[in-house]
Amino acid sequence: MQNLRILIVDDSELMCAHLAQILAEIKSVEIMGTAYNATDACRLIETNAPDVAILDISLPDGSGVDILKKIREISSSTKAIMFTHHPFPQYETKCNDLGAKYFFDKSKEFDKLIDVIQKMALNFAENPKPDKPT
Repeated sequence: MQNLRILIVDDSELMCAHLAQILAEIKSVEIMGTAYNATDACRLIETNAPDVAILDISLPDGSGVDILKKIREISSSTKAIMFTHHPFPQYETKCNDLGAKYFFDKSKEFDKLIDVIQKMALNFAENPKPDKPT
């Protein structure tokens, strides 16, 4: 049985660790990695193709918006969820236009993020991706 593979991208190691701990408790979820900057995140997305990337907007060497562009560029099947302290409408519009499936405010919508991941994991468990050919 395949798990929903999640990459967490945030410049805060504490936030990454907290999210990883909570999400790892959800059945059918696997935390496949964490990244604290855009460079590492793009490399992990390109090499590991996570099912979901949880992205912060503000990163030391770029932004979650840059990562969304990279996901779109490599035609990845990775679904992006924005999780930010910058919940401004212009960011949400731009992220949605670039393919983000969800846009959450870290300070107010933490529980909504967890609910979405639980639903995605349940859906994934019921309808897994076919195994990649070797």
